[in-house]
Amino acid sequence: MSDDAMQGMLFAGFGIQPAVDDRVADTELRLCTLNINSPSPARARRLVDWLADTKCNALVLTEVQAGPACDLIRTTLDAHGYRLQTTPGWRDQRFHTIVAAKGFRLDAVQPSGFDPRITAVDLNSVGGTIRLVGVYAPTNGMTPDSSHRRRHFQQQFTAYLADILHPQLCVTGDLNVVEPDHQPHLPNFEDHDYDFYRGLIDLGLHDAYRNCHAHGTDHSWISSRYGSQRLDHVLIADTSAVTSCAYDHAPRLQELTDHSALQLVVKLTG
Repeated sequence: MSDDAMQGMLFAGFGIQPAVDDRVADTELRLCTLNINSPSPARARRLVDWLADTKCNALVLTEVQAGPACDLIRTTLDAHGYRLQTTPGWRDQRFHTIVAAKGFRLDAVQPSGFDPRITAVDLNSVGGTIRLVGVYAPTNGMTPDSSHRRRHFQQQFTAYLADILHPQLCVTGDLNVVEPDHQPHLPNFEDHDYDFYRGLIDLGLHDAYRNCHAHGTDHSWISSRYGSQRLDHVLIADTSAVTSCAYDHAPRLQELTDHSALQLVVKLTG
């Protein structure tokens, strides 16, 4: 086999995607969002097997790092029929976000995200278009420098979303913030973190988990030292077609990653 052919197999699904059938056999979007915590290749193999078993037709993977584990995830998802999208420059940054879907045509949103931590795509099918934005926001390092970086990213991201607003906008990922009345109260979060969450709501987005579970107490990252936190979110413009939104704690309990997955189901009506 030629070097070019080998390269094509290794990086299948990485670049310009061929045209795919718009028709989606399913009548719903089944989305799984998961922070994969920069896995080793061995853990990545277990992770991608778990993801395939969810039968979700859209995935948003955050805290991804370029390298052998990332390549394994990408080629395995490609083999399972997923089309993959990332933001240009992802190999040159410490972290990036992968959006993968099957049964949809994926079109990159323009302008693209200002950082590979953000990947924005339009999922097109006969059921309509959902604008899906995956994001891995900077973590709370509890230092002045960390606070400054987070606040700057949060402001840029909110402005970016305002620029690409869509009636069927869905923003999901590890936002590394909690809702203002989060229980337990977490003193390490600052006013700008809560302002960030409120700013997303002010854009017309709704917290899908909170919409489905008004008094839900799930946390997606568990820490005895820093307080258990609901860091992973799905914020969606139109909740009328949302049929479920729930955390799946299996990836964390099985030590595939240190986060729980968040799964959303949306009816596609066309």
